[in-house]
Amino acid sequence: SVTYQRSGSEWSVDSIDLQQAVFDAYLPTDEELILSDVYWYFGDVDSVNDEFILGLEAGAGSDLDQLGITAEEFAEAFLDGFNYEVGDVTVDGDVATVDVTITSKSMDEISTEFQNRFTEWASTVDPSTITSEDDLYKQGGQIFLEVTREAEAADHQVELTFTQDSSGVWWMDTASEDDLMGTMGV
Repeated sequence: SVTYQRSGSEWSVDSIDLQQAVFDAYLPTDEELILSDVYWYFGDVDSVNDEFILGLEAGAGSDLDQLGITAEEFAEAFLDGFNYEVGDVTVDGDVATVDVTITSKSMDEISTEFQNRFTEWASTVDPSTITSEDDLYKQGGQIFLEVTREAEAADHQVELTFTQDSSGVWWMDTASEDDLMGTMGV
């Protein structure tokens, strides 16, 4: 016998068929659970900027300070054009895959272009005009910010794999998390 309470009413079910019908009607499907996890993982596109800034300040705040740029400036430049679209969920037993398209700038491309431009700039500067190491870092920061602003966001396809544990909970596997972070440039 199963007892349900919904909207202040309580009722019981004894039949296995009726129990299954109630479960099917009220419990989310595996696909819905997985999609919920994916949307939770990415969050609302409008709130990504705030979360990204918090992560930057915690992990690279002093580096950004040294470069003379703020986490807000970098986040605005890097996340310009960011979006994601969740595609189909395919469940096969206790393994599921989700196709996701992420539109983002490539940190690898930004880093490469920054190195090229900084090297080019450095080759044109008379070393005697550099008054301090701080000035050098700040010029690097301005070049880095400029390169980040100019970078184009592009679509990246990622297939995320989830595995269901013995309790019925779906977990994104570590390789998918690594692929996701790599795609997002984190």
